Amino acid sequence: MSTEYVLTKLNKTRQLVAGKLKSIDSMLDAREELLLKYCTLLDPNIKGTEQDFPQQSKISDFCNLLIDYMSQGHFDIYPRIVQIMETVSGKRLSIAQRIIPRLHNTTEALLTFDDKYGQDAENGDLSDFKEDLSKLGETLEIRFKLEDRLVVVLQMLDDILAKPSRKN
Repeated sequence: MSTEYVLTKLNKTRQLVAGKLKSIDSMLDAREELLLKYCTLLDPNIKGTEQDFPQQSKISDFCNLLIDYMSQGHFDIYPRIVQIMETVSGKRLSIAQRIIPRLHNTTEALLTFDDKYGQDAENGDLSDFKEDLSKLGETLEIRFKLEDRLVVVLQMLDDILAKPSRKN
């Protein structure tokens, strides 16, 4: 994941929808916090020995944020976005039908990372940490792009509703 690119996209998305829906603002704030914690775990000096890896408490803190972010999306944000789309369009939009399952697909990788490295990790084996963190970054980037698509569609619907209707 190119964290600079993802942070730039985050700022663009934030500018697009700033202040329109508190839940979207909250999601973007949580994403930024998650990205910043992710960056603290990216250490180019990790060579594979235990002393090179981040402290377990930092990894656990990141995993807690990861689970909170994922849960907020699944149980609050995504259903709310779909509900708004359905209300505005009168039907379930095909974009939501395509994106929501793909978002759910990224969830498995997030949960696997948390199971392996989170607070309740059994063995504390960090030998694959650097590689797993890199894969997680790629998954997060996919997830963020999908979420941004939903946000853009929501913004387009808002723009359509905001335009005065024309009568011939």
